[in-house]
Amino acid sequence: MYLKKLTQNEQVTVEYISNGVLKTFKGRVSRLNLSEQKLSLVDEKKISSTIRLANIRNVY
Repeated sequence: MYLKKLTQNEQVTVEYISNGVLKTFKGRVSRLNLSEQKLSLVDEKKISSTIRLANIRNVY
């Protein structure tokens, strides 16, 4: 399961579905909200992205 990978303090690559399109985001986990089932990531340029856990397809 990918939740263990998300709790480590490393850069991750997340593949997820957004509007029917497979997208990729590289960055560090800034917040993992299990009650709302959302993952917040920040990349090297300090750009933030929030992804629903149900939309995640793969974590590297």
